Amino acid sequence: MTSDDFIDENNIISFNFKKLMKKTCWIIGASNGIGESLAYKFCKEGYDLAISARDEKKLQEIAINLKDCKILTEKLDVVSASSIASAMQNILQKLEKIDLVIFCPALYKPMSVLDFNLDEAKEINEVNFIGFLNFLKIIVPQMQKQKHGHIAAIASVAGYIGLQNSFAYGASKAAMINLCEGIYNELKRNNINLSVINPGFIKTRLTAQNKFKMPFLISANEAANCIFEGLKAKKFEIHFPKKFTIILKILRILPYKILLFLTKKL
Repeated sequence: MTSDDFIDENNIISFNFKKLMKKTCWIIGASNGIGESLAYKFCKEGYDLAISARDEKKLQEIAINLKDCKILTEKLDVVSASSIASAMQNILQKLEKIDLVIFCPALYKPMSVLDFNLDEAKEINEVNFIGFLNFLKIIVPQMQKQKHGHIAAIASVAGYIGLQNSFAYGASKAAMINLCEGIYNELKRNNINLSVINPGFIKTRLTAQNKFKMPFLISANEAANCIFEGLKAKKFEIHFPKKFTIILKILRILPYKILLFLTKKL
């Protein structure tokens, strides 16, 4: 037997400590927009990553570009709880834990209530809100089992107040915000942090559908930086750009007579 056959307990302890300290992040809805930018940001910050979306080809392209971190790709569809559960189990087999998970999927289409497509309106709510419920049903028990974790969900300032031509999308995001407010303390008592993210106008393929000039428009990379800093501080609400979100927060507390008069111009 040579010295190489002996186990160096100090090295094992050091290895296990480094492995324990390494943070993992799972980004759902990572194939475009803010989710994609978050993947690049968290990779740069040294996280082990899992990225998920329906577009497996795009996930693979992103993974090829992220060479500086450990990254896994798992295709899923948030309208299926079993799809989320299967992806999570595959991720846990390889990463062993999920410290942070960010729910980014979203559908958006401008529509007027006078002439709207019912199927499209239902699909928006199915992905944005029901998809979030499916996700919570899977991830919360896992984080209870781990005895720690951080859940983040991207909602929108469109959920603050009702805006014209955005009723299906805005309603789905308002539901997400309300839900997060309602479950925050229960999760906190179980050592699970929760953050709700309310961006203003972000330059993505979704907002490209808008035919009006969007105030305080920022890039997806700028949004990812704001989100990262907010999550690092474990804030409950992360909202940006502040110049825009503060205005909407003020509108939110006005009497309806004033609010409805002002928003008819929006």
